[in-house]
Amino acid sequence: MSEPTPPRPSRLADLLAIVFVVVAVGVAGWALRDQLPNVVDAIGDIAWWRMVLALGCVVAGLLATAEVWKHCLAALGSSVSSGAARQIFFPAQVGKYLPGSIWPFLAQMRFAREHGVPGGLALLAGSVFLVVHAVTSVLVGALLLISQPDLVSRFGWAGVCVPLALVLLHPRVVNLLARKLAGRSGVEPPTLRWGHLVRPLAWMLPAWLGYGLAGYLLADPFTDSVLQLAVVCTGAFALGWIVGLVVFIAPAGVGAREAVLILALTPLLGVAAATTVSLILRVGHTLADMLLALRYGLVRARRAKRDEQPAEA
Repeated sequence: MSEPTPPRPSRLADLLAIVFVVVAVGVAGWALRDQLPNVVDAIGDIAWWRMVLALGCVVAGLLATAEVWKHCLAALGSSVSSGAARQIFFPAQVGKYLPGSIWPFLAQMRFAREHGVPGGLALLAGSVFLVVHAVTSVLVGALLLISQPDLVSRFGWAGVCVPLALVLLHPRVVNLLARKLAGRSGVEPPTLRWGHLVRPLAWMLPAWLGYGLAGYLLADPFTDSVLQLAVVCTGAFALGWIVGLVVFIAPAGVGAREAVLILALTPLLGVAAATTVSLILRVGHTLADMLLALRYGLVRARRAKRDEQPAEA
């Protein structure tokens, strides 16, 4: 089986991504200029232990997404252990913070070969992972947010997306979308069926719950609405994720995700607190991504060094 030709980075896309981030940060700073003192005060109202627990919840959610990727790969006929999946997945995920959207796929192809997985299958698994992630984000975001009457006016459009998401969840559509996303995979994988998608979909549940709980821990000091806050935090993050994906020029959804979180949380928390929570969540997710990439990147490096020693002997 021939290896696929890796997609080439686009300099124009890189430039647009940089410009988008600069403009988004500038516009947000200008719009919130009168709220900055309140934002600083709100940071002081969140206890340090809440931030630590929120970071732990984010890490747990990210670990669940590695399992999603692992089971997407297994559905395509190439199984790896959870440890190997993390060594491939997390170091590659750092690429999403670079301008352009192809870096995580390129890195997954490279790291997967070290575990005997064809680069084309890794590329296709990443595409299936993206489809599963996107579909579940629409379902979670829509079903949770439209359950809150005061949010329907802002996010009522999400309800229209639910039937579309259910259609996209059909294996035939997933197969089509995955092959479109990985047009250069160079592989002919088995056709995915419902049984192949059960585990990836199931592992997305703890992922969204972890992200939602992280938001709840940070937002709880600003409101007494426990259940509603938990629901809105989970749904808002899911919607923010899909919006960040659609706004593909934003590296890791920077700016787009925060805008959705602020809009969703403001009715419950106020502008300053909602902004504070969204910013701390962004820092927490970035830190968690870097920690996991460092942790499993070092494991990968040690394993590669051990593999080289017998060859040298």
